[in-house]
Amino acid sequence: MRLPLFIAFRYLFSKKKVNAINVITGIAMLGFGVGAFAMIVILSTLNGFEKILELTINKYDPEITITSNGQKTFYYTDVLKSKITALKEVQNVAQALEEKVVVKYDQHQEIGRIKGVSENFASDKLDSLLILGNYNLGDSSQYYGVFGGGLSRKLNLFPGSPELVTIFVPRRDIDYNSLNPMASLSAGYLRASGIFTVNEEKDNETFITSLAFAQKLLTYPGAISSLELTLKNGADATEVKKELETTLGKKWVIKTRRELNEMIYKIVSSEKWFTFAILALVLIISSFNIFGSLIMLVLDKKKDIGILKSMGIQESTIRRVFLWQGSYIAIIGGGVGIILACVLVICQQQFGWLQLENAIVDAYPVKLIWTDILLTFATVSILGYLISLYPAHKAAITQINKIN
Repeated sequence: MRLPLFIAFRYLFSKKKVNAINVITGIAMLGFGVGAFAMIVILSTLNGFEKILELTINKYDPEITITSNGQKTFYYTDVLKSKITALKEVQNVAQALEEKVVVKYDQHQEIGRIKGVSENFASDKLDSLLILGNYNLGDSSQYYGVFGGGLSRKLNLFPGSPELVTIFVPRRDIDYNSLNPMASLSAGYLRASGIFTVNEEKDNETFITSLAFAQKLLTYPGAISSLELTLKNGADATEVKKELETTLGKKWVIKTRRELNEMIYKIVSSEKWFTFAILALVLIISSFNIFGSLIMLVLDKKKDIGILKSMGIQESTIRRVFLWQGSYIAIIGGGVGIILACVLVICQQQFGWLQLENAIVDAYPVKLIWTDILLTFATVSILGYLISLYPAHKAAITQINKIN
């Protein structure tokens, strides 16, 4: 086993008769190095943005959400409360009521989603998502709301705006009156106290206000649409979900934070794998330089192959020599690229050399994951091996009597 490795290593760094072989080999190494470098850097950047997305989602969405199975609203009864709070992992249970409404400010009118929350809603998490104003939902004398950045931009609304925001929704307790449409609408008024940003979907339609205001506007006295559970530190949301499903039964739909944002996570994951596929294609194209280099090396080393065969070396050994030769080129080039990329990513994590302006983070987000390093190295190694199969086969079947 050592002989093929030794010969392949000597062939890689020995002087060739044809200088073009050295040039093509160098280009192949460079191509694999650049490809591996780009793969690690780009995948780490995508990991960084996924981490930022996860952090913002964690600050907005609860760890577990409970809704009624088949009903739009329900009541938070003492029986339901006792079953949920009996679990030692549950730290807080907030009530919420959501519905589509029409939001009007000045001459601007948009479809939005009202989210009324109880007083024990985890506002401390939302504070870090505020970009203007503060978290204040007001009281019965004056209601306030915290608006998503996209919705506030559409309405030209900001904290301290002089006019009241009007919220319209069709009344459920009376029939629609075509002669007097306004009489069929329930209206509520509030002011903007803050602007927050999470993601495009929520930013463009959601605003948060008090549960009392939402129940009054939507004519759902005492009713809610969901319960938002905050768990104690170290609690496993998946395990708590299983316990709740056993305790509450099939009447309730229980979802973890990740399940609530399943589509977002799938999109991020798809983008990462699509990017990996494109970069792998670049490496495949670069691997053809190895193919050309090995074919020329086989022609250059025909005399050596004849000598080795005359000494009794088997074809399988000759084949392994050139397989290792191609693998060396790929592994050395790709390995150098991976090392340089890891150094760059780690430095960016520690020192934040590349800065972002007007963003929720100061430095360009990156996150180095060992599985990405392993996957990139495996891709480089496999491509180097596969592209070497045909040149190695040609070298192995070269006949001694044809070598001159």
